[in-house]
Amino acid sequence: MLGVSPLSPSLVHGFALSRLDVAFIVPSIYVGGLLFSVPAGRLADRIGVRPTLLGGLALGGLALFAAAASPVFPAFLFCLFVAGLGWSVVNPALGRAIIDLFASRERGVAMGLKQMGLTVGGVAAALLLPAVAATLGWRVAIAMCGAVVALPVALAWRALGGLGGHAVTTEPGAASPVGDTRGWSASRRRTLAVFFASGLVLGMVQAAVLSYFPLYAIEVLGFDTIRAGFLIAASQAGGAVSRLALGAASDRWMADRRSAWLAGTAVVAAGVFAVYAFGAFRTPLTAGLLAFAMGIGAYGWVGIFFVMSAEIGGPKDAGLLSGMAFASIVVGLLSGPALFGLLLVSRDSYVAPWSAFAVLAASVAVATLLAGPAIDHEARR
Repeated sequence: MLGVSPLSPSLVHGFALSRLDVAFIVPSIYVGGLLFSVPAGRLADRIGVRPTLLGGLALGGLALFAAAASPVFPAFLFCLFVAGLGWSVVNPALGRAIIDLFASRERGVAMGLKQMGLTVGGVAAALLLPAVAATLGWRVAIAMCGAVVALPVALAWRALGGLGGHAVTTEPGAASPVGDTRGWSASRRRTLAVFFASGLVLGMVQAAVLSYFPLYAIEVLGFDTIRAGFLIAASQAGGAVSRLALGAASDRWMADRRSAWLAGTAVVAAGVFAVYAFGAFRTPLTAGLLAFAMGIGAYGWVGIFFVMSAEIGGPKDAGLLSGMAFASIVVGLLSGPALFGLLLVSRDSYVAPWSAFAVLAASVAVATLLAGPAIDHEARR
């Protein structure tokens, strides 16, 4: 699914798109995620991880094959929307699985590995797909994405047999899922509102980077599409490394204060965006290092966020709360590129959008630090 971002320059050429049209490409995937993520979480709680996960991947793969054959841009966007319906099950289903299979001191690493898989796929997509599109066309590149998404459906059914049905596990001394009645008090609603709002804003940050960083690399840094792909790969590598490292760190240090790690990634994002707003570093090494750091800020937070949401849900509702967390992120994923694109077009400069998103990331850091103790308390209940 992350392969769509590095293909955006090829899609601009293939469909004769404007710079504002680019804002609709990545969010079209996430509209489906927004509509189905909460039902998908409940589905994973009810029927189990394996059928939910692999059924979603099958739908996503078929929709991407259809996208590769789309004759016009609106049809292409609709196919991405259907693919997003399938993709929406991944986070809540695997959030459910991690709560079932791992003790609390292991969940950060488990979620970090899961989220690292996403960004490793993003690295591979950024390195491979622009070259495929340049030589064979963007349709072949999108079809390759469909094949990769569908592959686990054929290969992983038997391997995931232990997750075929709903089987809640609890740690020694933990409350029974049947007795897990957490309720929705006013204070809890306020706490979760801050938590989900942070996910929304960080989703805006992530989607804006996915949508516009490739164009920024070409239009401002002067890179061609292949070298821009290397920069995207560097940002995805930063996300992959940080997701695993932050997951392990949050298990070992301050496991009861995961919100502090969430705030740290927002600080990194704010700093890098401020650099992009007021300076253009065109040497490959400097640009690559900045892109790597941006990946930490834009992508590194996701694993910790999903661990926290699953722990807030507890043994009974881990899938549901993971779905709600994903829905909050998707709202940001939908709105972030549009805001970035409107600022870019209205000012005809990248200074305004990068500055605005630096402020947004900094606001998340402040809000998360202030509300962190209450959020962490909910995760420990």
